[in-house]
Amino acid sequence: MRYVAYPTRHLVPLAFLPLAAIGCDGDAGPGASGLDSPDVPLVPDVEDVYTVGVLDGAAWEMFGSVRGVAFGEDGSLFILDNDAGHVVVVNPAGQFVRTISNKGEGPGELNQAVGLAVLGDGRIAVNDMNRGIKVFSREGESLQEAGFTFQTGMPGSRMYSMPDHSLLSAGMISRSFGALMGGGEEEEEPEGRPIGRFRLDGTQDEFHSAWAGPPVEDTDTQTGDMRIIMSGMEAFPLPLSFGVLGDGRVVLADSVGYRIKILDASGQVTGTLERPIAPVAVTDEIRDGERERRLAALAEGGSGGGGGGGATTMIISGTVSAGAGGGRPSGPDPEAMRRMREDRVESMTFPEEVPVISRLAVDWSDRIWVQRSALMGEPGPTDILTPDGQYFGTIASDGLRIPAAFGPDGLLAYIDRDELDIQRIRVVRLIGDQLLETAEGG
Repeated sequence: MRYVAYPTRHLVPLAFLPLAAIGCDGDAGPGASGLDSPDVPLVPDVEDVYTVGVLDGAAWEMFGSVRGVAFGEDGSLFILDNDAGHVVVVNPAGQFVRTISNKGEGPGELNQAVGLAVLGDGRIAVNDMNRGIKVFSREGESLQEAGFTFQTGMPGSRMYSMPDHSLLSAGMISRSFGALMGGGEEEEEPEGRPIGRFRLDGTQDEFHSAWAGPPVEDTDTQTGDMRIIMSGMEAFPLPLSFGVLGDGRVVLADSVGYRIKILDASGQVTGTLERPIAPVAVTDEIRDGERERRLAALAEGGSGGGGGGGATTMIISGTVSAGAGGGRPSGPDPEAMRRMREDRVESMTFPEEVPVISRLAVDWSDRIWVQRSALMGEPGPTDILTPDGQYFGTIASDGLRIPAAFGPDGLLAYIDRDELDIQRIRVVRLIGDQLLETAEGG
């Protein structure tokens, strides 16, 4: 395929770049370049829509632990608060509508909610960890529950709705961990990194096996009657990031280079998108700098994970509990945990190269937002592509970032924290985004 580079190299709002179709001769339409084009700087123009989340106010807006947000087709926003055990619904103006569910272990209640997704028919699916997916109507009625557990494999915090209302997630718990939870024998881990398809009838299968690099050894320490297992720490891990297009195809980043797979609705690779951007070789200077950065984060009270630290599993007197790498462990001596985390950073595994892509996401106009990697824990620049191989440009590292959720009509939702560490949901809109929806290619 031949590409024609867009010749204008000036700052231009993302919203005013026409979403043109590639012609039959392989040329990109106006406002788009081929993937081999040099970076074209973009400065998207946005307007604030609303912000919710306060220190002191109504119960619904005092968020404890927001674990996910998602938009409905009408622009309503659904906010999952794990501490409260409910989903907050606000209308397109940010006004409170209702809460869905409450904290508890009964039918329709949420005990440890870690992720949500809005299905194509408007239903809301919530992943209640080790209790399965619970489905609610927009009005808050509990409709059904699909049982997924540690033992059988369960979705993670990021779930993506498919046209058939199944859910894709890369968060299936490892077989070895599931065996520990269930007291059974450990099974051999799969060679790749599985992306699972979870159906609301309680069945699941492997949608696609993403590429996996060399395994990283876990650390296993016995302290008295306490066994602590920490997943091995890997600097600059391979991405495992994907999004669902409107027609059910999936875009996936799982490689070292700038390579995005296009999968059909059955999980088969049908094409790739590539830009000629080489990965950065990892040097001794980079290794030393990354260790120093993570140790400094530990000293300031963080986990030192740096986004690639993996999960921490603790087994106490034969009982397993799991949490994120910087979680709040109950039981272990804090000083012993600190030393273990420092040792984990010191023994961190480094790849030969830093993967080019950090993560990707798909917006409601089927544009692919591709965040490139950067060193020292900073976000990289973000490319805007289409599944047909058009490149619109690149947003600078300090510019607009990939949101926690995309919505219709250019809506973007971000989960922020203020100076008092209060969680707030900030919603903005890409100005003029409707032009992208309706523009025709030349």
